[in-house]
Amino acid sequence: MRNPKLRYGGVLIALAISLALPETARADTRVGPPAGDILSAWIKARLTESAIADDLVSDTAVTGDMVTAPSSIYSRLRHTPYAFRGTIWQRALSDLSTQGTPLTRLEATEALAWDLGMTNGYPRIGELSDLPDLGAPWAGTQLVKAGVSEDVARKSLALAGHGAFAVAANYAVAVQILVEKLACYDPGLWAALGLRSDVLGRYMMAKSLADLSDYDLIYLVRLLQTAMSTWNGGEITELGRRQLPAALRVARVAAAYRDMQGYTDDPCSTDGQARVGIAGLDPEQGQPMCLVAANDRAVLRWYLDKLDAQVDPDHSNFVTSPALAMTRFLRPMRPLWLGVLDKSLRAYASHVEVVESLVADGVTDSDMSSESSSRYAERRALFLCSKEFGA
Repeated sequence: MRNPKLRYGGVLIALAISLALPETARADTRVGPPAGDILSAWIKARLTESAIADDLVSDTAVTGDMVTAPSSIYSRLRHTPYAFRGTIWQRALSDLSTQGTPLTRLEATEALAWDLGMTNGYPRIGELSDLPDLGAPWAGTQLVKAGVSEDVARKSLALAGHGAFAVAANYAVAVQILVEKLACYDPGLWAALGLRSDVLGRYMMAKSLADLSDYDLIYLVRLLQTAMSTWNGGEITELGRRQLPAALRVARVAAAYRDMQGYTDDPCSTDGQARVGIAGLDPEQGQPMCLVAANDRAVLRWYLDKLDAQVDPDHSNFVTSPALAMTRFLRPMRPLWLGVLDKSLRAYASHVEVVESLVADGVTDSDMSSESSSRYAERRALFLCSKEFGA
């Protein structure tokens, strides 16, 4: 047997990374709002205030002011920018300018909506001339928004099988995250940072799951779990895209895979709008949605329902059984912020009450004590418990 360090080293790793970078990234085409982590800037500004002065704005209050019809999964953003009223919001915008990522009110509104999952599957993507050709009208646009290359997407789907498309979406994003990290750091730092280029090499060259070890799959799942447990918003990645939160990336890839399967009666019109009377209005009711027209939050709810069905060991069949090795390690995976609460609460990953706590958890400024940020962890717990018990 050939030495795996030679087989997956040097030129082959460079080839794997090259394959995993989307063509649109190589053209340096920006997708989504410009760089600038407006949510982190806002929450850090709030952390400098006393708990009494910190206005704990609800997710409903923030998102309700940004869209035309908050109760609709197909709602569009308002034409007028978000108000950003108050000294804390103004300080947040000022801090972004100081950090070199200035945002106008309109750009800040778009960034806020993008990061909180309030945008649909193809904002600004129609401007691209070289979308991935996945054989379905809107699959390529959703893959581009997720920031996953066509090669990674096709490889993951081939390994898991079309019947386990929601499972495949997790591994596609995990591999893409690994690619992004490898491209971001000097190769001399990979080992110290725990970045396994050999896992990438084996995955991209695999002909079947037999070519991957349990370790390879567990490594990718843990990489994805870390991304889902922390906040990394507002950055423009090596792929030239504003980064979506990890959970929303996975959901969009799953939506692209579903669109690739086609529909008996397409829920989307030729211009990517939901067809009245045909497109589903509720992610949990089973009627096919126009996924590209639905906002990311709705697609996340839809995806989680599909994932739970595909990883359920009591409902494995000839369609999902080829992916059993992949589902076995994915089944217990949950974001750390969820704790011991019900897995259905994963759908709230992009809500303000969860995001603010993740930002506060990641703050390392010595001027901001853990006591200052604990109020966000407490609010997250109360928010999630209220959702679990229907309060």
